[in-house]
Amino acid sequence: MDTPSNPHFDPTWDDDVYDPRPLEIPLALPKETAPSGNVWISKTVVPEETIFGRKHVYDPPLVSTAVTKPSFMTQYYQLVDKKGRVIPPDSPLLSLIFPPKAWMSDRGQERCSMFAAAKRAQGRVLVGGLGLAIYPQFVLALERPVESITIVEPNTDIIGFMKQAWLQTHPEHARMTTIVQGTIEDYLSDTDGSFDTIYLDTWEDGDPRFLPHVNYLIQLASARCTPEGTIQCWSYADMVHTFVEDMKIKSRQSIPWDEYRLDPLLQAFVDWLQAQDREDLTDERIERVARKLAVSVRAPLGSYERHRCFSTFGASRWAIAHNLALARKDEQGPSPG
Repeated sequence: MDTPSNPHFDPTWDDDVYDPRPLEIPLALPKETAPSGNVWISKTVVPEETIFGRKHVYDPPLVSTAVTKPSFMTQYYQLVDKKGRVIPPDSPLLSLIFPPKAWMSDRGQERCSMFAAAKRAQGRVLVGGLGLAIYPQFVLALERPVESITIVEPNTDIIGFMKQAWLQTHPEHARMTTIVQGTIEDYLSDTDGSFDTIYLDTWEDGDPRFLPHVNYLIQLASARCTPEGTIQCWSYADMVHTFVEDMKIKSRQSIPWDEYRLDPLLQAFVDWLQAQDREDLTDERIERVARKLAVSVRAPLGSYERHRCFSTFGASRWAIAHNLALARKDEQGPSPG
C-alpha cells in the first residue's frame, strides 16, 4: 500500500523537537481560578522536566499554567455520601478519587511543538482550538509574515479566559486576531474563506484513537487551503508512530477482537489482519499497512465513542483495565462502585 498524497499536508512532518527558544518566550496566560464542573485554570511550579528526551532545567522554575477539567470518569460514575446525596462536581473529594486532567498546558513539550509549527505560519492563518493561545502568540512573537489569525474555539470559558489574559492586554495582537465561537468542523464546512496556513489542535492528547477524526479534519481543511496552503496538526506524526508500533506488537498476540468495540482505524487494520496468513506477516508488511491506514482512515469524532473503543494505553494498570472494560461489547458501561 502506498501512502496517499495530499499537497497541503505532510504526514511525516514531526513537531516533537526540543528547542530551548520557546521555553524563554513570555506568554500572556490567565490567572489561577477555583475548580468547577467545567474547566478551570491551575498553576504548577516546574523546576525541571524532560522534553522529547532532553532534560531541561528552568531558572527560575517555570510556573506552568494548565486548563484543567474533571476526569472523564465522572461521566460514568456518580459518588454519593452516607446519606445518599450526590457529591457535587466541584467537591475536593471527587477530585481526590477521580483526579482532574490537565487538558492543555504551557509545559515544555507543548511549547516546543507549537513553536515548531509557528515557525511555518504565513499569510491568512486559521487555528482550530484556542487553548492557551500558545501557537498564535508564538506566531506573533516571531513576527511571521501573517495577514490575519482566525481562531475557532467551542468552549466559551476558554474564550473568556484568553480574551481577558491575552487580547485585552495586547491590543496589537487583538487587531490581528479574530476568535470565532464554534467547532472547527462546522467552520471548515461552512466558511467560504481560504487560508495559507491551517493549524489544528482540538484533540486532548496523542491517543491514536483520535487519528480517524484528525484525518477527517485534514480532509475538510484541505478544501479551505489556498493553492500553496499548508496544514499542520499537533502531535500527528507521534500518533501515527504510536499506532504503527502498537500494531506490530498486537499483530503477534491472540486478542479476541470481536469482543471489543474498535475505533474506525483499528477496525480497518483488524479487518486486514484477520484476512492474512499469520505465517506470512513481517514487521515491514505490518508497518506499511498500519501506516497507510493511519493516515487515510477518516471519520468524524461524533461517529464513534473514543473512550469506549479498545485501547491498552493508560496512566496506570487500573486505567488500562477500565479502558478495556468500557470497550467490551457486552458491557453497556461500568456499574457504579
